[in-house]
Amino acid sequence: MSVWDVLLRVILATLMSGVIGYEREHKNRPAGVKTHILVCLGAASFAILERLLVVEMMGMEEGAVTFNFGRLVAQVISGIGFLGAGTIVITKHNIQGLTTAASVWIVACLGIVIGYGVYILALPLFLTIMVTLVILKKFIRIGTVKKMEIKYRHRIETKEFLADYFQERNIIIKDLDFSVEMTEAGNIYTEVYTIDLLHEISYLSIIDDLSRYNNVLLIRCITV
Repeated sequence: MSVWDVLLRVILATLMSGVIGYEREHKNRPAGVKTHILVCLGAASFAILERLLVVEMMGMEEGAVTFNFGRLVAQVISGIGFLGAGTIVITKHNIQGLTTAASVWIVACLGIVIGYGVYILALPLFLTIMVTLVILKKFIRIGTVKKMEIKYRHRIETKEFLADYFQERNIIIKDLDFSVEMTEAGNIYTEVYTIDLLHEISYLSIIDDLSRYNNVLLIRCITV
């Protein structure tokens, strides 16, 4: 294996993992460009090292040294689990970070493939990863159920505003809890909406839009 061949594999591992990491970082995920590049380069370096060792062993006398092919990279795959686990956040009824954990693991696999020089597999593997992370999400729509607490005053006009807002944006209200707090300055109304976001509108944009309304006193996200 020449120096240029080694450099080509290192560059390919850096570029491909960097693109995947950028997609994750662009979506504010825990593991971004640097993490994916380092993971892929580490896996690729072990694969390159193993190939070099195998070539070196082939020149020795039979039985002089024993070497188990694949043992080094197998340790990479099993050891990468701790890093992927660090990207997973578990709350009461919600798990986040599984996709990023999977991307870290598959990037390690991609690094091994590149390190071995199996380019015929590396390119389609890279393209498939990008299709899964970027394009597939546009065709598979999964509703996201969220809970949002809204405190407001002037009940009639504010309820009309909220109803019109949700209707115009086709936001599905799955459940609604209502309560009233009587104060010297007037009644404060609290509504807890369970909404289903099946469309392009984001949860943060809803909060931003509603917070601009004068009668809204508080908006709070509630973990489902």
